[in-house]
Amino acid sequence: MWHLVNLSHKNKSVEKSTWTNNGKPSWIPSMKNQFNWDDVPSMEGLSVDWNFKPISPLGKRAFVRIIKQDIPRIFSVDNIFVKVATVTQTYTGQLLDISKGGLSMILPVLLEQNTLLRVGFFLGPVKITSKAVVKHSRNIETQHITGIEFIDLDSESAGYINGLYASLILHHSL
Repeated sequence: MWHLVNLSHKNKSVEKSTWTNNGKPSWIPSMKNQFNWDDVPSMEGLSVDWNFKPISPLGKRAFVRIIKQDIPRIFSVDNIFVKVATVTQTYTGQLLDISKGGLSMILPVLLEQNTLLRVGFFLGPVKITSKAVVKHSRNIETQHITGIEFIDLDSESAGYINGLYASLILHHSL
C-alpha cells in the first residue's frame, strides 16, 4: 500500500489517501462499480503558459497571392488587363496581384471603399468574372491602386487561381 499527501479531487483536499495494491487511489471506483462522469475531474481552468501564435507564410493574408512579377513566368505576358464596371462607368486597369479572395490593380480613377463592381479578365485562356467590392483605394503619385474582394467567385475560377500558385512553385523548382 502507498500513501499520497495533498491530493485534490472534486474540490476536496485529501491529506492522506490510501492506494490499493492495484495502483489506484481508494477513492477511484473499481471496475465492479459503475463509472460516473461526475467522478472525472473537469477541464475548467485548463490553460497553457505561453501565447501560441502559429507561424504562417501568408502573414495576415487569408490566401496565397500571385504578384505582378510572377505573371510573365506563368503566362508569357507582361501585363494582364482587368475590366471593372461600376453602376455608372466602366474602367480598364492593370493587374498587380491576385488570389482566390480578390486582386489589386492600377486604375485610372480612385474608387471609394465599398463600391460594388463587376470584374472580368483573362488569366491565360481562362476568362474570370465575378462580383466584387472595393476594399481599399489609394493614390501613389499619378496612379490609383485599388484592392477588391471577389464576391461569389465560382469554384472553378477559385480553383484555377489557386492552381496558378502551385504551377508557379513547380516552375520555380524545375
